[in-house]
Amino acid sequence: MPGTDLSLVVTAHNETTVCGPTMRSADLAVAAARDAGFTVECIIALDNATDACREYFHQSAFDHWDRWDIAQGDLGRTRNEVVPKCAGRHIAFLDSDDLFSENWLREGLRLLVDAETTGDRLIVHPELNWLFDGENSVFVKIDQDSPLFSPHHFAFTNYYDSLCMAPREAHLDIPYVHRDIPNGLSFQDWQFSVETMAAGWRHVSARDTIIFKRRRDASLVTESRGRKSILRSIEPLAIDRIGALGREQ
Repeated sequence: MPGTDLSLVVTAHNETTVCGPTMRSADLAVAAARDAGFTVECIIALDNATDACREYFHQSAFDHWDRWDIAQGDLGRTRNEVVPKCAGRHIAFLDSDDLFSENWLREGLRLLVDAETTGDRLIVHPELNWLFDGENSVFVKIDQDSPLFSPHHFAFTNYYDSLCMAPREAHLDIPYVHRDIPNGLSFQDWQFSVETMAAGWRHVSARDTIIFKRRRDASLVTESRGRKSILRSIEPLAIDRIGALGREQ
């Protein structure tokens, strides 16, 4: 689809009925974006999908989605493979057991399309991350320009996560690193946040938007924490460099 504004990619591996609310929220958000005049490509990336997962997503109810078979076995590598094949100028991801607010795609796209006219290099996040199921908490994703923002925060944890909306070139320029949880290296989204910021991309939030993230006992996040995984040693987080991260030079 030439000139497509957004490619929305839902990634799945072994999920089935839990994806019902996910896909409903995605369809509603796509409809709201299209009603606002944006064009959206819809993709389900089935990464080493189980038979049950494949059967679920090949229901006729999802025939309006493109289904792509991927054999990476790693969320970051799946995204790296999918992005060059997408038609959209911008990319949004959704994990198949999470949800987002109906206005997320529309409001994120408004910021990104405006940035195209001004030359700003933006990566957009929902204003709130609402964790549910195995955990109950809400996190505010502040703008990089906020007076509350501190680059030293990245030495301990990530301000943002991978369910962002970004120009295609951001993902092509800064691909996700591979996950190596057995050796204590994880948090691909954390490293993506740091490396894109160091490369001059500006992270902002779209007001009044929410991503609802399901926290399961067996999730990658809980496994990473359980193994005390850390971020790779990267130059932007060096003690003599971190203070300049995300700051105007």
